[in-house]
Amino acid sequence: MFRRADVLPRLKPGDQVIRRHRLLKTQGTVLRFDGVDANRASRVWVRWSHPTTLPNPSLERVDELELVDGSGLAD
Repeated sequence: MFRRADVLPRLKPGDQVIRRHRLLKTQGTVLRFDGVDANRASRVWVRWSHPTTLPNPSLERVDELELVDGSGLAD
């Protein structure tokens, strides 16, 4: 079985992202990089723009996020 290559650019603090795996695509801002988890997946802290999203900020896997371009649309 082949694993899909990581096609995401490296996220940095201040980048705008949306959750890829949720029905409602909540938008947020990357706060900082947190290293990798036990499964070797990169993680970042994200502050969500939606006021009722909890926890806020939250620790998210990079492969579950999409980078938002300057127009506010996901790549």
